[in-house]
Amino acid sequence: MPISKRTALVNRVIDWFASACLVAGCVLPADAAKAQAAPPLQVFPTIQADAIGRELPSAFIWTAPPQVQPGVAIAFRKTFNLATPPAAAALQLFADARYVLWVNGDYVERGPARFQPNGPEYDTVDLTAHLHTGTNVIALLVVGNLSGGKVMRHAPGLAALLQADGQELGRTDASWKWSDQTRFRQVTASWPNLGDALIDARVEDGDWTQAAYHDSAWKSAGTIDGAAWGPLTARRIPLLRETPVAYSLGNGATLPVILQAGQKLEFNTARIVQAYPVITLEAAAGTELAFEPFGVRYLARAGRQTHFTIDTRGFSHGEISVKTGAATITGLKLIERLYPYEPLGSFTCNDAYLNQLWAMCARSCEVLSEDSYVDCADRERVEWMDDSPPGFDITRTVMAGPGANGRPVYSDARLLEELVRRTALTLQPDGWVKAHTCSDRYDIHAKMEDRACDWVSGIREYYEATGDPREIREIWPAVAAQMNYFLDRRTPRGLVRARDWVVWGNPLGYATGETTTLNAFVQRALADSALLGSLIGETADSEKFSRAANDLAQAINAVLWDESDGCYYSGYFDDTDAKADYEGMGGKHKLALPVTDHRTPTTLHANLFALDRGVVPPERRARVLAKMLAQQQNLNSGNVMLYYYLDFQLYGLDQAPLDTRVLDSFRQKWAPMVASPWQCSWEDLGGGSKAHIYGMFPGYFLSAYVLGVRRDAPVMEKRILLEPHLGDLTAASGLVVTEFGPVPVAWSQANDGLHFKVTVPANTEATLALPAKPGVNQIVVDGKSVPAALNDARRTVLLEPGEHDGSY
Repeated sequence: MPISKRTALVNRVIDWFASACLVAGCVLPADAAKAQAAPPLQVFPTIQADAIGRELPSAFIWTAPPQVQPGVAIAFRKTFNLATPPAAAALQLFADARYVLWVNGDYVERGPARFQPNGPEYDTVDLTAHLHTGTNVIALLVVGNLSGGKVMRHAPGLAALLQADGQELGRTDASWKWSDQTRFRQVTASWPNLGDALIDARVEDGDWTQAAYHDSAWKSAGTIDGAAWGPLTARRIPLLRETPVAYSLGNGATLPVILQAGQKLEFNTARIVQAYPVITLEAAAGTELAFEPFGVRYLARAGRQTHFTIDTRGFSHGEISVKTGAATITGLKLIERLYPYEPLGSFTCNDAYLNQLWAMCARSCEVLSEDSYVDCADRERVEWMDDSPPGFDITRTVMAGPGANGRPVYSDARLLEELVRRTALTLQPDGWVKAHTCSDRYDIHAKMEDRACDWVSGIREYYEATGDPREIREIWPAVAAQMNYFLDRRTPRGLVRARDWVVWGNPLGYATGETTTLNAFVQRALADSALLGSLIGETADSEKFSRAANDLAQAINAVLWDESDGCYYSGYFDDTDAKADYEGMGGKHKLALPVTDHRTPTTLHANLFALDRGVVPPERRARVLAKMLAQQQNLNSGNVMLYYYLDFQLYGLDQAPLDTRVLDSFRQKWAPMVASPWQCSWEDLGGGSKAHIYGMFPGYFLSAYVLGVRRDAPVMEKRILLEPHLGDLTAASGLVVTEFGPVPVAWSQANDGLHFKVTVPANTEATLALPAKPGVNQIVVDGKSVPAALNDARRTVLLEPGEHDGSY
């Protein structure tokens, strides 16, 4: 039903959660402010549990009496008999916070996907191949009551339903057994992973994952109230894929390797991987080992034993060392666990370096795609809303995901869906969404106004990529709340007063005032929200946000326009804001720019984002573009994402010298990344994280602009654009993934003109747009000269589905 009042945004508040949601054990960087207590989570009336989700709340169990110490690790098991193995069997389960599943001693799966406790998702795991006639056992390790960068402190619990051949075989209840006598003596949560920090294999009296294990000393589980979680729905993404990783041992070693105290065995993967180790060893009881970079202190039991970590970790180098005693390392496997993409895209041109760059960017997207996009594999591994862009940009041009009946999902948008949904579920009581999800981090980077605008852009991008309005309906309460949050902060000048966009290199980053960059982002978010609201029948809100977007655009162009210089001031600051300190990276700061008549001078950021967000009127566009081009000539910023937005503007001008300028920036600025042994994009051109999502976007531009294949309208219109920007390249070819299917394309240019080959997917209309030449108004397509319309600086013809070749 329509929700027009802010008081209707919250259906109910889980009072119990308010006291439990405290930050503890979360490792934050030195620059982060002290974390604060998390507010209560809100449950949206727009989210409804599905059929299984309505059953699971009555099946929640935990220990009896409840064990709630931080990082508690509990083993659960249930034995049952089958007269015959079922033709089809599935286990639907959810655990807070993480589970590892074995069936009859075989490792099967781990999960669930990251979640906000007010909107959890249950997994469905196929057990058909694991069940047999006779006695069977389901065994689970559940790690709960954790707090960190990728998990929230909440009530621990487990719920599962076992179904076979259309019938329920059982569910978690008091007949399940539990024990806390597992090897996992200390489990911690940090930014990058959930760590089994202290393992004492001597605690376990046998392999409790096997059906034959005697669990008579174990206790009966206690039932708990499933209402402590929000409505449960089915997992929206496929289960992650596990792939063995090749590695080499240090010093040419081969297994088995005997290690004495003080010795270590090193291993290298040649590039960064997101993986967990499976280590098999023989040792005397009490032998102490360390597994790095996994942060594991391991106390061995006597004899042969195997251990794998609860979570994966981003690394390219690791080691197994013996602290006391001696051990023989008999086996080592590294298992990468990532979203199950098929990287179908390709790119080849006459510049070998650009080919390497594209491959690095595609690989980076794989490494940084798990339950959603994550910012970096080597440090935070946190889901930030601005991870897309550029996460989905690479996905939509390179990747396909698994779909129903084995059919691929081209340009798979499900990770983007998860990101925008979970961000919505972070909605705070006073109307703003967090910059990152599934986290107890409440410092200076919890509320980031610019990321909230990125989030709204991501919702529209998801809709235009899928045509699916259901996600908009689910999360509309948060969209409306966030827009009202901005509108409540309008000043008498009609501008929004908030912190400026914190992209590094912005002179006003973190400063509170009425700034051009932040207001441009808010204006676009209001316009996008107006469109989204109209799609789901939220007419009142849609009209309200549309009016507000128009009013804000007028205010930007009235208050922040510098007519004498043909550009935008960077901000308006009243006397209080101009004199006040503001908190940013590294502590307190004062305004870095002078204030004259309340206004700060123009910056590249102000003009670039006024153009990017579309607030520049047509009659001013040429002057602002000229100013932006002049400013970017002197750009010497290490900030990766500034180049992302700048490249869109340069390609939009559609001039061959500017196309070459973009390629030259890739050649110069990205060279250290391409040369890095990690083979992954970076957070910043000068360093930062060496496996970060920000730096991967050149791969998108090489596919979508150099090869020139991209969807240029919402997916419902079934249109693609074929618009090459070769710059100084003489040949470029490859395969670009679109929502309609893969598009092979090849371009070559020489003295006799431009030659091309392309295959247009079925049921798709393609616009071929080639750079206009004086006196040439036809394009040869499939051996025939076809009249070409002149559109801006391009000659265009329409191509039907199928294979085409031609010249111009």
